[in-house]
Amino acid sequence: MIVLPNEQIITMTILSALVIFALLCNDSSTVSAYSFPSSRGKNDSVNRRAALAQIALVSSTPCLLPGSAYGAENNILEARLQENSIDPPTYGMEASDTDIFYPQYFLGSWKATSSTIDIQAPCGFQLFAGGKAAFDSATQKEVVEKDSLQYRARFITQSRGDDASTSYIAADREFNAKEIAKAAMGGYSVLDVPIATPNRFSCILGPPDGSNLICVDIITIGRKSEPLSDNKFACSEVVRQIVSPARKNNPNAPPTSPLSVKEIETISVYTKINDDKIQCRQRTATYLVPSQTDPIAFKKWQLSEGKSVDVRCYDVIYSRA
Repeated sequence: MIVLPNEQIITMTILSALVIFALLCNDSSTVSAYSFPSSRGKNDSVNRRAALAQIALVSSTPCLLPGSAYGAENNILEARLQENSIDPPTYGMEASDTDIFYPQYFLGSWKATSSTIDIQAPCGFQLFAGGKAAFDSATQKEVVEKDSLQYRARFITQSRGDDASTSYIAADREFNAKEIAKAAMGGYSVLDVPIATPNRFSCILGPPDGSNLICVDIITIGRKSEPLSDNKFACSEVVRQIVSPARKNNPNAPPTSPLSVKEIETISVYTKINDDKIQCRQRTATYLVPSQTDPIAFKKWQLSEGKSVDVRCYDVIYSRA
């Protein structure tokens, strides 16, 4: 079993590639044989978000948002976050949802601080990645010791064509993903980002010695956004995350079975405090997928009954850089 140090992004999920990198980094089910140096210079295979999703049972405390319009009919995402739903999302990819269109006040560069508020294993430790030991380790390090992740983030103007009037504000996915990975796993963790689009993000991760390279593909399968007020905005992306051994300098090598395949929903509810500060409550929920080659993975998927096996809540503060 493989354990990638640190999971909230790399769940920007592709959702700003912010979440996704944290999620992957936290995935202790993806690389115990792969050890990445942390930003503090330690080899910590269950780094800050270490132990993303695979096996556990604990609290079902809702990720509450103070003063939210809970349950409002036009507020599906915030209500889903408030209810802490572990059922799979029912929304998919709408034709108009080519990307997340952020409000104008996101434009520019930010310093972000992400703190874990809660980690849950709704289906029991037997389905939480890494078991109870991984759950306890992640809870102690992230929640009890309040080991926050700090990184830089950037939102840029994108165009949907030659007409400048169709431009919109989007997350700079490649920049954000690299910055989060650097903060979570060390400066040499991201070797290449061959694809960075709204619907697919792909990168090669590896330790400084270049051994045991890993290819991470994140494919968006669901997306939704909800402007809640002039100063409040909610968005979500559902992605399929596929972690595979990288084909070192041999593109003609035969394909190998993935080390890990799962689906992750990331809901983010942003509140503009002022022109220089944005507050975000974020929730990631990880779902197992059936495997045609791994009978154990298939059995775990059956036991989960489609429910999330790993739920994490974060508070993220963006301060203008």
